[in-house]
Amino acid sequence: MKLHRVKAMLLNYYYFSLDSLDRLFDIFYWPIIDIFIWGFMTFYIQGLSEYNILNTVLGGIVLWIFLWRTSQDIVVYLLESFWSRSLYHLFSSPLKSSELLTSLLVTGFVRAFAAFGVMLSVSYLLYHFNVFIYNWFHFSILISILLIMGWGMGMLVSSFIFLFGTRVQVLAWSPVWVLQPFSCVFYPLSALPSWAAKIAIVLPTTHVFEQMRATVHGQPLNVPSVIYALVVSIIFLCIAAYIVSWAVESSRRNGKLAKAE
Repeated sequence: MKLHRVKAMLLNYYYFSLDSLDRLFDIFYWPIIDIFIWGFMTFYIQGLSEYNILNTVLGGIVLWIFLWRTSQDIVVYLLESFWSRSLYHLFSSPLKSSELLTSLLVTGFVRAFAAFGVMLSVSYLLYHFNVFIYNWFHFSILISILLIMGWGMGMLVSSFIFLFGTRVQVLAWSPVWVLQPFSCVFYPLSALPSWAAKIAIVLPTTHVFEQMRATVHGQPLNVPSVIYALVVSIIFLCIAAYIVSWAVESSRRNGKLAKAE
């Protein structure tokens, strides 16, 4: 892997992002809309109950952005290369698939933190929600697990794009929202019906958001739960990396990258 080629791809995505209103909206518009909607709703619910739901829900929203942005941005930027047909030219150059994937992972990472900063600023201005008053070491661990999980999801969906092309581009936006109801982002695991709880308990994201709520309420982390989430996320990332590498080589051998759709 050559760092100068990764840097070149990062510059490519940077300048493309500056020129694309869609990609800028991903960082500013949708996160701010989320903060408005969920913040207003929790304000209403808080008036009906003494339970401090505002910080719990806003904490879930600002952490969810890491899984959302990293998983989606990897696939969307890959799709941009398909739509502009630049992917064929990229793979005709000395660029390796590992360098392309690394640049996509870094791009997703940077955009997730940019959206996180926007959400923190807006939620503080509107609701005085300040994530920095909580145990930041705990939040760093939880954010790291979500980033690993998001990268894994992004690479897994990218493998389908390499294999089947833009016919399956809907997968760029949908998997993360299928996962959200079972990840207990806004409610505890105990609130789910038994059949849904059996699915949720397996997901590393459920353990992350359960521990996020514990941190917000000043409780210690459940270490075995965090270790489970971290190990499962790393295994998932390794499997996804293997699958996407195989998908790229398979597409190259079959000439799918050069076929116009």
